Amino acid sequence: MTARPTLTEHRSPWVVFTSPADPWLASETAALVHQNGLVLRLDGRAMRDPASVFRTFARELSFPGYFGHNWDALADCLHDWHGPGHGNQDLAILIEHADDLLESDFLGLFVSVLAQAAWNSNLRLDGDGELDEWRQRMAQHFVFLLDHTAPVAFTEKAARDTDVAVALSDGRLLVTLTDVDWPGGDPASAPWTAGPLSFADEEILSGRNIEGVKMFRDHLGCSIHEALDILQSRSEFLRREHSDGPMTGRAGRASGFAGAAPHERALGADRLRPAG
Repeated sequence: MTARPTLTEHRSPWVVFTSPADPWLASETAALVHQNGLVLRLDGRAMRDPASVFRTFARELSFPGYFGHNWDALADCLHDWHGPGHGNQDLAILIEHADDLLESDFLGLFVSVLAQAAWNSNLRLDGDGELDEWRQRMAQHFVFLLDHTAPVAFTEKAARDTDVAVALSDGRLLVTLTDVDWPGGDPASAPWTAGPLSFADEEILSGRNIEGVKMFRDHLGCSIHEALDILQSRSEFLRREHSDGPMTGRAGRASGFAGAAPHERALGADRLRPAG
């Protein structure tokens, strides 16, 4: 089992996808405020492209004027934060109404940058990953709040970057960094899946959908229905990647299975359940 996510402690997961109605969110934000931490809310609907992501963070977190409006600068300004509280308070950044980010082509990089910034902030590291004795340690975590989309739907896109690892737990999608040997890393026994979900690509492209679902279920420790949702997302990505190549038909068949009607999906799930 993965550890329960936190907004108050100096440990991962660094990024969480969940519902705004999740009781965990109310409990953790209350605990953070109680210990004099800050909860900042950003509107995910304003993050239509990287430029608008940078503008939103710069405005809402009072980034300095020299902020470079690029991904590296975002990571730097987040882990060397001088906004409200001047970096002396623990911080949770909630990205509300984040559903539409599922359609973005930068989500994987965005999540990776946030995880890197949080890792540096929590562990008091500099931009090179070395211990900085002059920097104050600060708990910093990011939460994507989804109004009508299940967190599992974001699994494939959140895992696009090789620097991150994902896990599904209690209906939440959790994100950490891939190297569990880094300071504050996660136990090797935790069911994190590192890097892009490419381990089932051969099965998907060959139309072996049941085998692909089993692989997602085993790697991520998720339910069959969650694995079906991940299969659909990965299938659509592969279909786009191979739209001009010879594998289009096979990827299309895989996507067709994952996108089947509910009763057809239920029949597929029945075939995956162990006998007895």
